Amino acid sequence: MKRLFTNATFVTMRDARERAEALLVDDDGTIAYVGDLGEARSLAQGAPETDLHGACVLPGFIDPHSHFTGALQYLLYADLSQCTSFAQIEAVLKEFAASRPVGEDGVIMAIGYDQNNLEEGQHPTRELLDSVSTEVPILITHVSNHMGVANSRLLELAGLDARTPDPEGGRYGRDDNGELTGYAEEPAAMNGLYAVTTPRMNLDFFSMANDMQDVYLENGVTTCQDGATGPDMANVLCALAERGLLKMDVVGYPMAGSDPLATLEAHPDYDGSNYRGHFRLGGLKMFLDGSPQGLTAWMSEPYVEGPEGERDWCAYGTMSDEDALAFAKAAVDTNHQLLCHTNGDAAADQLLRVYAQAQAQSANPDAKALRPVMIHCQTVRKDQLETMAELSMVPSIFASHVWYWGDAHVKNFGPVRGGRVSPCGDAVDCGLPFTLHTDTPVLRPNLLEGVWCAVRRVTKGGRQLDAEQAVSVFDALRAITYNGAYQYGEESSKGTLEAGKLADLAVLDANPLEVDPDEIRSIKVLATVKEGENVWERKAC
Repeated sequence: MKRLFTNATFVTMRDARERAEALLVDDDGTIAYVGDLGEARSLAQGAPETDLHGACVLPGFIDPHSHFTGALQYLLYADLSQCTSFAQIEAVLKEFAASRPVGEDGVIMAIGYDQNNLEEGQHPTRELLDSVSTEVPILITHVSNHMGVANSRLLELAGLDARTPDPEGGRYGRDDNGELTGYAEEPAAMNGLYAVTTPRMNLDFFSMANDMQDVYLENGVTTCQDGATGPDMANVLCALAERGLLKMDVVGYPMAGSDPLATLEAHPDYDGSNYRGHFRLGGLKMFLDGSPQGLTAWMSEPYVEGPEGERDWCAYGTMSDEDALAFAKAAVDTNHQLLCHTNGDAAADQLLRVYAQAQAQSANPDAKALRPVMIHCQTVRKDQLETMAELSMVPSIFASHVWYWGDAHVKNFGPVRGGRVSPCGDAVDCGLPFTLHTDTPVLRPNLLEGVWCAVRRVTKGGRQLDAEQAVSVFDALRAITYNGAYQYGEESSKGTLEAGKLADLAVLDANPLEVDPDEIRSIKVLATVKEGENVWERKAC
């Protein structure tokens, strides 16, 4: 059914100055017209008119990297993000356990602790978690999701003890006697813990689907990503699509270590550029290093100080060149986009090296048109961004690091390297269509906050990071609209407000281009519209 939106400032995002007075949605959920109010009303031919009461309307926000299925953590896990000490972690876990009694066949999960914010300045240990329970397995995960801590019961159920060697690309924490502390670093070490905890959660994605989507929709996001889709989650997402339970577009990327090509082959109807029930599989995902705030991002020069005061610590990669090249070549040869988690500049060197080889060696005539994505880009150098331009590689930058971990980065890397994290300015200088993401569930998908971080570059501690890496408000907004669509190869149907594109809209209480930049992060989403239909509205107070 046609629908006419009026009484709003429509920011088309085609350029920084273009505004419209009205937007008409056609019967098929696409934009029929955007522009003058009188012309819109003449074309509407009596279509229902929605008065937006002076709001600002932008194209629906496009999340270029997150983990949609990870949004369940906000629904089912204890929240440790505000904890500043071991004692607070213990108290939150005990309160959580008391509020939902868990038997010995269950599990207690928690998310969001950050050793950088704890008085103790270090990761918790199994002894702390044992004070909560020695019968029920407990797993708390770091805010980065790259590391976590298990209690003794979980270590036992996972078959891990002092004799267990560190896996390739991962590490277990050990005390002075060689006993496991419960700490596990990177997926290679954590996967064995998840193998125990996940089945015990008895997840019902069908009943949680609406709440999981609202995590995104309340932030104006109309397209999101499941950035590490395992075979089981691919089955779940396809089932949600088939049952008509998805209200927004979700793009999945099967990840290295789970035979991603087999996952694509198992769901041929979802593999490609067309959505089916708002879901599609967009390509392949690999990761080459860890987390800078967790001291596991792979660097070409040492951290100021590594774990436990270790000097000359550069961390490590998670894949050999041989394996990374084989994976990248599999993506290129099968005509799939490659996403790659890359935080440290040594990992970025590896990605650029192997992807250039994969392009050169592939017989795929479209090898140079696949728009590979470097995810996170925290310490990427300008010479690397220049090489990315040569490879048509898109930098998806986690600019929210500036506020949340900028102080830790300055401490870990020094004022020059630490001050330059999330280098959006260099991306603009290199002509790259950079995008901004929040890596949900690491952070909630508040892309407007990411815009604010890219523009202001101020840390929680009040430090101004390298101002040369700041970008204009318009460039930052393009990163979550048009550039996001470009990254997915969907710029012909999303990312700007113009006739023929999907009527995906973010309705805001203020115009980000006109408020003081410091107010951008406080702008509220009033409603989210997907293909002309309201899929989320803010409740009146």
